[in-house]
Amino acid sequence: MNSIPPLDQEKLLYKLVIQFLIFCQGSHKLLEPHLLQIGKRLKSGASLNDLTPELQAVSKTLLHISKQNEANKEEDNTSERNAYLLQRLDELLAKSYVPMRFQQQKSALRQKIKNNTDDDQNFNNVIDSAIALLIDIKEYAVSEQNHIEGFLAELTNQLGIIEQHAEIVGQSNQLSMDHREALNSKISNELNGIRGSTDEADELTLLKNTTSEHLDHLMQQLIEHKQLEDDRQQQAQQQIALMTEKLQILETETEALRTKLKIEHDRALCDALTGLPNRLAYKDRIEMEANRWLRYRAPLSLVIWDIDYFKRINDNYGHKAGDKTLCLVGQIMVNNCRSTDFIARYGGEEFVMLLPNTHAHQALEMAEKIKDLIESSGFNYNGENINLTLSCGISDFSGEDQHDEVFVRADQALYQAKQAGRNRCMIYQNEMDEPEIKD
Repeated sequence: MNSIPPLDQEKLLYKLVIQFLIFCQGSHKLLEPHLLQIGKRLKSGASLNDLTPELQAVSKTLLHISKQNEANKEEDNTSERNAYLLQRLDELLAKSYVPMRFQQQKSALRQKIKNNTDDDQNFNNVIDSAIALLIDIKEYAVSEQNHIEGFLAELTNQLGIIEQHAEIVGQSNQLSMDHREALNSKISNELNGIRGSTDEADELTLLKNTTSEHLDHLMQQLIEHKQLEDDRQQQAQQQIALMTEKLQILETETEALRTKLKIEHDRALCDALTGLPNRLAYKDRIEMEANRWLRYRAPLSLVIWDIDYFKRINDNYGHKAGDKTLCLVGQIMVNNCRSTDFIARYGGEEFVMLLPNTHAHQALEMAEKIKDLIESSGFNYNGENINLTLSCGISDFSGEDQHDEVFVRADQALYQAKQAGRNRCMIYQNEMDEPEIKD
Protein backbone atom coordinates (compact mmCIF):
# COMPACT_ATOMS: atom_id res chain seq x y z
CA MET A 1 0.00 0.00 0.00
CA ASN A 2 1.43 3.31 -1.10
CA SER A 3 1.60 6.12 1.46
CA ILE A 4 1.92 9.88 0.86
CA PRO A 5 5.01 11.42 2.38
CA PRO A 6 4.27 13.88 5.22
CA LEU A 7 5.62 16.78 3.18
CA ASP A 8 3.35 15.99 0.26
CA GLN A 9 0.39 15.60 2.63
CA GLU A 10 1.00 19.07 3.98
CA LYS A 11 1.22 20.50 0.46
CA LEU A 12 -2.04 18.76 -0.45
CA LEU A 13 -3.84 20.13 2.62
CA TYR A 14 -2.41 23.55 1.97
CA LYS A 15 -3.76 23.39 -1.58
CA LEU A 16 -7.17 22.26 -0.36
CA VAL A 17 -7.33 25.17 2.07
CA ILE A 18 -6.67 27.62 -0.75
CA GLN A 19 -9.29 25.96 -2.99
CA PHE A 20 -11.76 26.03 -0.13
CA LEU A 21 -11.19 29.76 0.31
CA ILE A 22 -11.78 30.37 -3.40
CA PHE A 23 -14.90 28.17 -3.44
CA CYS A 24 -16.51 29.77 -0.34
CA GLN A 25 -15.74 33.36 -1.24
CA GLY A 26 -18.95 35.36 -1.24
CA SER A 27 -21.08 32.33 -0.30
CA HIS A 28 -22.14 33.49 3.17
CA LYS A 29 -21.65 36.70 5.13
CA LEU A 30 -20.68 34.81 8.31
CA LEU A 31 -17.75 33.16 6.51
CA GLU A 32 -16.34 36.36 5.01
CA PRO A 33 -14.37 37.58 8.11
CA HIS A 34 -12.73 34.18 8.53
CA LEU A 35 -11.86 33.90 4.85
CA LEU A 36 -10.29 37.36 4.82
CA GLN A 37 -8.24 36.54 7.90
CA ILE A 38 -7.02 33.22 6.44
CA GLY A 39 -6.22 34.95 3.15
CA LYS A 40 -4.08 37.53 4.93
CA ARG A 41 -2.26 34.81 6.90
CA LEU A 42 -1.56 32.84 3.71
CA LYS A 43 -0.10 35.92 2.01
CA SER A 44 2.17 36.43 4.99
CA GLY A 45 3.49 32.84 4.58
CA ALA A 46 1.63 31.16 7.44
CA SER A 47 1.83 27.37 7.59
CA LEU A 48 -1.06 24.95 8.19
CA ASN A 49 -0.22 24.79 11.88
CA ASP A 50 -0.39 28.56 12.04
CA LEU A 51 -3.86 28.47 10.41
CA THR A 52 -5.31 25.94 12.87
CA PRO A 53 -7.21 28.50 15.05
CA GLU A 54 -8.74 30.16 11.96
CA LEU A 55 -9.70 26.78 10.43
CA GLN A 56 -11.34 25.71 13.69
CA ALA A 57 -13.30 28.97 13.71
CA VAL A 58 -14.39 28.26 10.12
CA SER A 59 -15.50 24.77 11.17
CA LYS A 60 -17.65 26.18 13.97
CA THR A 61 -19.14 28.80 11.62
CA LEU A 62 -19.98 26.13 9.01
CA LEU A 63 -21.71 24.06 11.68
CA HIS A 64 -23.72 27.11 12.76
CA ILE A 65 -24.66 27.89 9.13
CA SER A 66 -25.73 24.27 8.60
CA LYS A 67 -28.03 24.36 11.64
CA GLN A 68 -29.40 27.72 10.57
CA ASN A 69 -30.16 26.37 7.07
CA GLU A 70 -31.94 23.39 8.55
CA ALA A 71 -33.99 25.67 10.78
CA ASN A 72 -34.86 27.90 7.81
CA LYS A 73 -35.79 24.87 5.77
CA GLU A 74 -38.00 23.59 8.56
CA GLU A 75 -39.55 27.05 8.90
CA ASP A 76 -40.23 27.15 5.16
CA ASN A 77 -41.80 23.69 5.30
CA THR A 78 -43.90 24.74 8.27
CA SER A 79 -44.99 27.90 6.46
CA GLU A 80 -45.96 25.93 3.36
CA ARG A 81 -47.79 23.37 5.46
CA ASN A 82 -49.65 26.09 7.37
CA ALA A 83 -50.61 27.84 4.12
CA TYR A 84 -51.91 24.57 2.70
CA LEU A 85 -53.92 23.80 5.83
CA LEU A 86 -55.45 27.29 5.83
CA GLN A 87 -56.34 26.98 2.16
CA ARG A 88 -58.08 23.66 2.77
CA LEU A 89 -59.87 25.12 5.79
CA ASP A 90 -61.11 28.07 3.73
CA GLU A 91 -62.37 25.73 0.98
CA LEU A 92 -64.13 23.61 3.57
CA LEU A 93 -65.82 26.66 5.09
CA ALA A 94 -66.89 27.89 1.65
CA LYS A 95 -68.55 24.58 0.74
CA SER A 96 -69.96 23.50 4.10
CA TYR A 97 -73.35 24.52 5.44
CA VAL A 98 -73.11 26.52 8.65
CA PRO A 99 -76.27 27.42 10.63
CA MET A 100 -77.37 31.01 10.10
CA ARG A 101 -76.54 32.10 13.66
CA PHE A 102 -72.87 31.24 13.00
CA GLN A 103 -72.56 32.95 9.60
CA GLN A 104 -70.92 36.03 11.13
CA GLN A 105 -68.32 33.86 12.89
CA LYS A 106 -67.74 31.96 9.67
CA SER A 107 -67.21 35.19 7.69
CA ALA A 108 -64.84 36.53 10.37
CA LEU A 109 -62.86 33.29 10.32
CA ARG A 110 -62.54 33.33 6.52
CA GLN A 111 -61.37 36.92 6.72
CA LYS A 112 -58.72 35.89 9.27
CA ILE A 113 -57.59 33.16 6.90
CA LYS A 114 -57.27 35.62 4.02
CA ASN A 115 -55.36 38.12 6.18
CA ASN A 116 -53.08 35.51 7.74
CA THR A 117 -49.32 36.04 7.57
CA ASP A 118 -46.52 33.51 7.99
CA ASP A 119 -46.41 34.29 11.68
CA ASP A 120 -47.01 31.19 13.79
CA GLN A 121 -49.04 33.21 16.29
CA ASN A 122 -51.47 34.31 13.58
CA PHE A 123 -51.75 30.74 12.33
CA ASN A 124 -52.50 29.53 15.85
CA ASN A 125 -55.13 32.25 16.28
CA VAL A 126 -56.87 31.14 13.10
CA ILE A 127 -56.83 27.49 14.19
CA ASP A 128 -58.13 28.45 17.64
CA SER A 129 -60.97 30.41 16.02
CA ALA A 130 -61.80 27.46 13.76
CA ILE A 131 -61.87 25.08 16.73
CA ALA A 132 -64.07 27.50 18.70
CA LEU A 133 -66.49 27.74 15.75
CA LEU A 134 -66.64 23.97 15.39
CA ILE A 135 -67.31 23.57 19.12
CA ASP A 136 -70.09 26.18 18.98
CA ILE A 137 -71.68 24.45 15.99
CA LYS A 138 -71.42 21.06 17.68
CA GLU A 139 -72.98 22.38 20.90
CA TYR A 140 -75.77 24.00 18.88
CA ALA A 141 -76.37 20.74 16.99
CA VAL A 142 -76.47 18.81 20.26
CA SER A 143 -78.87 21.38 21.71
CA GLU A 144 -81.12 21.12 18.67
CA GLN A 145 -81.01 17.34 18.83
CA ASN A 146 -81.89 17.41 22.52
CA HIS A 147 -84.73 19.82 21.77
CA ILE A 148 -86.16 17.51 19.11
CA GLU A 149 -85.69 14.44 21.29
CA GLY A 150 -87.42 16.27 24.16
CA PHE A 151 -90.27 17.26 21.86
CA LEU A 152 -90.66 13.68 20.63
CA ALA A 153 -90.62 12.39 24.21
CA GLU A 154 -93.29 14.92 25.20
CA LEU A 155 -95.26 14.03 22.08
CA THR A 156 -95.16 10.35 23.05
CA ASN A 157 -96.27 11.20 26.58
CA GLN A 158 -99.13 13.42 25.40
CA LEU A 159 -100.29 10.80 22.92
CA GLY A 160 -100.32 8.29 25.78
CA ILE A 161 -102.51 10.61 27.84
CA ILE A 162 -104.84 11.16 24.88
CA GLU A 163 -105.04 7.41 24.40
CA GLN A 164 -106.01 7.02 28.06
CA HIS A 165 -108.73 9.67 27.71
CA ALA A 166 -110.01 7.99 24.57
CA GLU A 167 -110.10 4.66 26.41
CA ILE A 168 -112.07 6.24 29.27
CA VAL A 169 -114.55 7.72 26.78
CA GLY A 170 -114.83 4.34 25.09
CA GLN A 171 -115.43 2.63 28.42
CA SER A 172 -118.05 5.26 29.28
CA ASN A 173 -119.85 4.61 26.00
CA GLN A 174 -119.74 0.89 26.64
CA LEU A 175 -121.16 1.38 30.17
CA SER A 176 -123.87 3.57 28.70
CA MET A 177 -124.82 0.81 26.27
CA ASP A 178 -124.78 -1.78 29.07
CA HIS A 179 -127.01 0.39 31.29
CA ARG A 180 -129.35 1.04 28.37
CA GLU A 181 -129.73 -2.68 27.84
CA ALA A 182 -130.29 -3.19 31.57
CA LEU A 183 -132.92 -0.42 31.56
CA ASN A 184 -134.66 -1.97 28.59
CA SER A 185 -134.73 -5.28 30.46
CA LYS A 186 -136.18 -3.65 33.60
CA ILE A 187 -138.80 -1.77 31.58
CA SER A 188 -139.74 -5.01 29.88
CA ASN A 189 -140.05 -6.76 33.26
CA GLU A 190 -142.22 -3.96 34.67
CA LEU A 191 -144.47 -4.04 31.61
CA ASN A 192 -144.76 -7.79 31.88
CA GLY A 193 -145.62 -7.35 35.58
CA ILE A 194 -148.37 -4.89 34.64
CA ARG A 195 -149.77 -7.31 32.07
CA GLY A 196 -149.67 -10.17 34.59
CA SER A 197 -151.35 -8.03 37.22
CA THR A 198 -154.05 -7.07 34.74
CA ASP A 199 -154.76 -10.66 33.87
CA GLU A 200 -154.86 -11.81 37.50
CA ALA A 201 -156.62 -8.83 39.11
CA ASP A 202 -160.22 -9.32 40.15
CA GLU A 203 -160.79 -5.89 41.63
CA LEU A 204 -160.21 -2.54 40.04
CA THR A 205 -158.70 -1.07 43.19
CA LEU A 206 -156.12 -3.81 43.45
CA LEU A 207 -155.31 -3.45 39.76
CA LYS A 208 -154.82 0.29 40.14
CA ASN A 209 -152.51 -0.16 43.13
CA THR A 210 -150.44 -2.84 41.42
CA THR A 211 -150.18 -0.86 38.22
CA SER A 212 -149.20 2.25 40.15
CA GLU A 213 -146.40 0.36 41.90
CA HIS A 214 -145.02 -0.92 38.60
CA LEU A 215 -145.19 2.58 37.10
CA ASP A 216 -143.40 4.03 40.16
CA HIS A 217 -140.65 1.44 39.77
CA LEU A 218 -140.44 2.19 36.08
CA MET A 219 -140.24 5.94 36.69
CA GLN A 220 -137.54 5.44 39.34
CA GLN A 221 -135.50 3.34 36.89
CA LEU A 222 -135.82 6.03 34.22
CA ILE A 223 -134.77 8.78 36.63
CA GLU A 224 -131.75 6.81 37.84
CA HIS A 225 -130.77 5.95 34.28
CA LYS A 226 -131.04 9.58 33.22
CA GLN A 227 -128.89 10.68 36.15
CA LEU A 228 -126.24 8.09 35.30
CA GLU A 229 -126.30 9.08 31.64
CA ASP A 230 -125.99 12.77 32.53
CA ASP A 231 -123.00 12.04 34.78
CA ARG A 232 -121.32 9.88 32.13
CA GLN A 233 -122.06 12.45 29.45
CA GLN A 234 -120.46 15.16 31.57
CA GLN A 235 -117.39 13.01 32.21
CA ALA A 236 -117.14 12.17 28.52
CA GLN A 237 -117.37 15.86 27.60
CA GLN A 238 -114.61 16.65 30.08
CA GLN A 239 -112.41 13.90 28.65
CA ILE A 240 -113.09 15.07 25.10
CA ALA A 241 -112.28 18.66 26.10
CA LEU A 242 -108.98 17.51 27.62
CA MET A 243 -108.15 15.54 24.47
CA THR A 244 -109.01 18.54 22.30
CA GLU A 245 -106.79 20.79 24.41
CA LYS A 246 -103.90 18.31 24.27
CA LEU A 247 -104.29 17.91 20.52
CA GLN A 248 -104.32 21.69 20.01
CA ILE A 249 -101.12 22.03 22.07
CA LEU A 250 -99.48 19.24 20.09
CA GLU A 251 -100.62 20.79 16.83
CA THR A 252 -99.15 24.17 17.84
CA GLU A 253 -95.83 22.64 18.92
CA THR A 254 -95.66 20.46 15.83
CA GLU A 255 -96.35 23.41 13.57
CA ALA A 256 -93.64 25.45 15.33
CA LEU A 257 -91.16 22.61 14.89
CA ARG A 258 -92.21 22.12 11.26
CA THR A 259 -91.70 25.83 10.60
CA LYS A 260 -88.30 25.81 12.28
CA LEU A 261 -87.18 22.75 10.33
CA LYS A 262 -88.38 24.33 7.08
CA ILE A 263 -86.44 27.52 7.83
CA GLU A 264 -83.31 25.50 8.59
CA HIS A 265 -83.84 23.42 5.46
CA ASP A 266 -84.26 26.54 3.31
CA ARG A 267 -81.15 28.04 4.85
CA ALA A 268 -79.23 24.84 4.15
CA LEU A 269 -80.13 25.20 0.46
CA CYS A 270 -79.31 28.91 0.26
CA ASP A 271 -75.97 30.62 -0.39
CA ALA A 272 -75.54 33.04 2.50
CA LEU A 273 -73.68 35.67 0.43
CA THR A 274 -75.72 35.96 -2.78
CA GLY A 275 -79.05 34.63 -1.55
CA LEU A 276 -79.11 32.22 -4.50
CA PRO A 277 -79.63 28.47 -4.16
CA ASN A 278 -76.38 26.71 -3.36
CA ARG A 279 -74.69 23.56 -4.64
CA LEU A 280 -76.84 21.30 -2.48
CA ALA A 281 -80.01 22.90 -3.84
CA TYR A 282 -78.64 22.45 -7.37
CA LYS A 283 -78.20 18.72 -6.77
CA ASP A 284 -81.84 18.44 -5.71
CA ARG A 285 -83.09 20.46 -8.69
CA ILE A 286 -80.98 18.74 -11.34
CA GLU A 287 -82.26 15.36 -10.19
CA MET A 288 -85.83 16.55 -10.66
CA GLU A 289 -85.14 18.22 -14.03
CA ALA A 290 -83.17 15.24 -15.35
CA ASN A 291 -85.99 12.85 -14.41
CA ARG A 292 -88.50 15.14 -16.09
CA TRP A 293 -86.34 15.24 -19.21
CA LEU A 294 -86.06 11.44 -19.32
CA ARG A 295 -89.84 11.17 -19.09
CA TYR A 296 -91.04 13.92 -21.43
CA ARG A 297 -87.91 14.59 -23.55
CA ALA A 298 -88.54 18.35 -23.47
CA PRO A 299 -85.33 20.33 -24.21
CA LEU A 300 -83.08 20.99 -21.22
CA SER A 301 -79.85 23.02 -21.23
CA LEU A 302 -77.11 23.43 -18.65
CA VAL A 303 -74.94 26.55 -18.44
CA ILE A 304 -71.80 26.86 -16.30
CA TRP A 305 -70.57 30.41 -15.62
CA ASP A 306 -67.24 31.59 -14.28
CA ILE A 307 -66.15 35.15 -13.44
CA ASP A 308 -63.04 36.07 -15.42
CA TYR A 309 -59.91 36.92 -13.37
CA PHE A 310 -61.89 36.84 -10.14
CA LYS A 311 -58.72 36.29 -8.11
CA ARG A 312 -57.35 39.58 -9.43
CA ILE A 313 -60.40 41.40 -8.09
CA ASN A 314 -59.82 39.90 -4.64
CA ASP A 315 -56.10 40.59 -4.74
CA ASN A 316 -56.31 44.15 -6.12
CA TYR A 317 -59.44 45.47 -4.41
CA GLY A 318 -59.97 43.18 -1.42
CA HIS A 319 -62.40 40.44 -0.61
CA LYS A 320 -65.27 42.83 0.08
CA ALA A 321 -65.05 43.86 -3.57
CA GLY A 322 -65.06 40.17 -4.49
CA ASP A 323 -68.19 39.60 -2.39
CA LYS A 324 -69.90 42.58 -4.00
CA THR A 325 -68.97 41.19 -7.43
CA LEU A 326 -70.59 37.84 -6.66
CA CYS A 327 -73.77 39.53 -5.40
CA LEU A 328 -73.99 41.76 -8.48
CA VAL A 329 -73.49 38.87 -10.90
CA GLY A 330 -76.10 36.76 -9.11
CA GLN A 331 -78.63 39.61 -9.14
CA ILE A 332 -78.17 40.33 -12.85
CA MET A 333 -78.61 36.64 -13.66
CA VAL A 334 -81.82 36.42 -11.61
CA ASN A 335 -83.24 39.58 -13.17
CA ASN A 336 -82.67 38.33 -16.70
CA CYS A 337 -83.95 34.76 -16.52
CA ARG A 338 -87.40 33.25 -16.67
CA SER A 339 -89.26 32.16 -13.57
CA THR A 340 -88.94 28.54 -14.70
CA ASP A 341 -85.13 28.75 -14.93
CA PHE A 342 -82.93 27.71 -12.03
CA ILE A 343 -79.77 29.60 -11.00
CA ALA A 344 -77.36 28.56 -8.25
CA ARG A 345 -73.96 29.56 -6.96
CA TYR A 346 -72.03 26.35 -7.49
CA GLY A 347 -68.98 27.40 -5.49
CA GLY A 348 -66.34 30.14 -5.47
CA GLU A 349 -66.89 32.29 -8.56
CA GLU A 350 -68.86 29.60 -10.44
CA PHE A 351 -72.60 29.74 -11.16
CA VAL A 352 -74.84 27.18 -12.86
CA MET A 353 -78.11 27.53 -14.76
CA LEU A 354 -80.74 24.96 -15.66
CA LEU A 355 -82.95 26.10 -18.52
CA PRO A 356 -86.00 23.83 -19.08
CA ASN A 357 -87.67 23.76 -22.53
CA THR A 358 -84.55 25.39 -23.95
CA HIS A 359 -82.26 24.14 -26.72
CA ALA A 360 -78.55 24.91 -26.59
CA HIS A 361 -78.76 27.65 -29.25
CA GLN A 362 -81.57 29.34 -27.28
CA ALA A 363 -79.50 29.09 -24.11
CA LEU A 364 -76.64 30.73 -26.00
CA GLU A 365 -78.81 33.74 -26.85
CA MET A 366 -79.80 34.18 -23.20
CA ALA A 367 -76.20 33.72 -22.07
CA GLU A 368 -74.97 36.33 -24.54
CA LYS A 369 -77.49 38.80 -23.19
CA ILE A 370 -76.35 38.23 -19.62
CA LYS A 371 -72.67 38.35 -20.61
CA ASP A 372 -73.16 41.72 -22.30
CA LEU A 373 -75.12 43.10 -19.34
CA ILE A 374 -72.33 42.09 -16.96
CA GLU A 375 -69.67 43.66 -19.16
CA SER A 376 -71.59 46.95 -19.44
CA SER A 377 -72.74 47.03 -15.81
CA GLY A 378 -70.24 49.78 -14.93
CA PHE A 379 -69.24 47.91 -11.81
CA ASN A 380 -67.12 49.93 -9.41
CA TYR A 381 -65.85 49.62 -5.89
CA ASN A 382 -65.16 52.69 -3.76
CA GLY A 383 -65.43 54.83 -6.87
CA GLU A 384 -62.92 52.77 -8.86
CA ASN A 385 -64.16 51.06 -12.03
CA ILE A 386 -63.55 47.31 -12.23
CA ASN A 387 -63.48 45.47 -15.52
CA LEU A 388 -65.98 42.67 -14.94
CA THR A 389 -66.59 39.91 -17.51
CA LEU A 390 -67.88 36.35 -17.48
CA SER A 391 -67.36 33.23 -19.56
CA CYS A 392 -69.70 30.29 -19.86
CA GLY A 393 -69.99 26.82 -21.33
CA ILE A 394 -73.29 25.36 -22.57
CA SER A 395 -74.52 21.84 -23.21
CA ASP A 396 -77.98 20.32 -23.56
CA PHE A 397 -79.33 16.88 -22.77
CA SER A 398 -79.65 14.39 -25.61
CA GLY A 399 -79.84 10.65 -26.21
CA GLU A 400 -79.47 8.77 -22.94
CA ASP A 401 -77.44 11.50 -21.23
CA GLN A 402 -76.86 11.44 -17.51
CA HIS A 403 -76.26 14.68 -15.62
CA ASP A 404 -72.55 14.06 -15.10
CA GLU A 405 -71.97 13.68 -18.85
CA VAL A 406 -73.76 16.94 -19.63
CA PHE A 407 -71.93 18.74 -16.83
CA VAL A 408 -68.54 17.57 -18.13
CA ARG A 409 -69.38 18.79 -21.65
CA ALA A 410 -70.50 22.21 -20.36
CA ASP A 411 -67.35 22.43 -18.25
CA GLN A 412 -65.20 21.59 -21.28
CA ALA A 413 -66.96 24.31 -23.27
CA LEU A 414 -66.24 26.76 -20.43
CA TYR A 415 -62.57 25.77 -20.49
CA GLN A 416 -62.48 26.37 -24.25
CA ALA A 417 -64.08 29.79 -23.74
CA LYS A 418 -61.35 30.65 -21.24
CA GLN A 419 -58.65 29.43 -23.60
CA ALA A 420 -60.14 31.45 -26.44
CA GLY A 421 -59.69 34.71 -24.55
CA ARG A 422 -62.50 34.81 -21.93
CA ASN A 423 -65.61 37.00 -22.01
CA ARG A 424 -67.15 34.39 -24.30
CA CYS A 425 -70.03 31.93 -24.44
CA MET A 426 -69.52 28.53 -26.08
CA ILE A 427 -71.75 25.58 -26.89
CA TYR A 428 -70.16 22.18 -26.60
CA GLN A 429 -70.14 20.21 -29.83
CA ASN A 430 -68.74 16.87 -30.91
CA GLU A 431 -64.97 16.50 -30.80
CA MET A 432 -64.87 16.37 -34.61
CA ASP A 433 -66.40 19.84 -34.79
CA GLU A 434 -65.16 23.17 -33.54
CA PRO A 435 -67.15 24.51 -30.59
CA GLU A 436 -69.50 27.33 -31.44
CA ILE A 437 -68.17 30.68 -30.35
CA LYS A 438 -70.04 33.92 -30.14
CA ASP A 439 -68.22 37.06 -28.99
